[in-house]
Amino acid sequence: MDDGLRAELTAMFEADTVAVTAFYAQAGDHRERFAATGIVPATPWPFGLLEWSPIESAPPLVRRVVEVVHANAARLRRIVADHGWPGRSLAGEDGADAAWLVLQHASSGVPTLGTPENLAFCRSCMPLLARAVRAGDARPRQLAATVDSLRQADRLPPVYAVLSTDYHIEDGRPVFRHHVALADIDRERSRIGLPPLASDIHRRQQGNPLHPAGPTPAEPWRER
Repeated sequence: MDDGLRAELTAMFEADTVAVTAFYAQAGDHRERFAATGIVPATPWPFGLLEWSPIESAPPLVRRVVEVVHANAARLRRIVADHGWPGRSLAGEDGADAAWLVLQHASSGVPTLGTPENLAFCRSCMPLLARAVRAGDARPRQLAATVDSLRQADRLPPVYAVLSTDYHIEDGRPVFRHHVALADIDRERSRIGLPPLASDIHRRQQGNPLHPAGPTPAEPWRER
């Protein structure tokens, strides 16, 4: 394990968390001012606030989120170039989770975060992340979440249906924004070690979180 890399990745995660937490807490204070700009955001509130343009005129909390996401993505790009995907054998469990969070924010549907450059980088990481999952070095749900985020960016149906925005539940059944074959979703989930979609639906109905990372992940780390 590279303790220095682990420490760097967890520090990146901490910077991201601080910026995003402040953003959520204070976004409402800037709603009227944002509306006055006339910007029609592509993403719902409060994420649309991150589409403020020009970014130089945005409130500090908005600028900070954008700056941190881009700085972290740029650093992760260099780490991946030097080491490959920083999984838990290299960066520890918390470092691996931190690396994934950086990647996930870079694949955001918010245009100022999920820029063409960031999305291209995220796509280039998918084979590496898939290999890490097969080796037990990354969580299957992390691969699934990033794949489905990129599919959303391309306005395509999900492969794994792990994002809460992929569907809503009516009478215990998922209702998707796109046409999907549930048997195909369950087959793809099984291939990477995820439970059937029905398991996610049940957990969502019970109010149990389905976190891809962190202290209470939806699935434990796989044995290697």
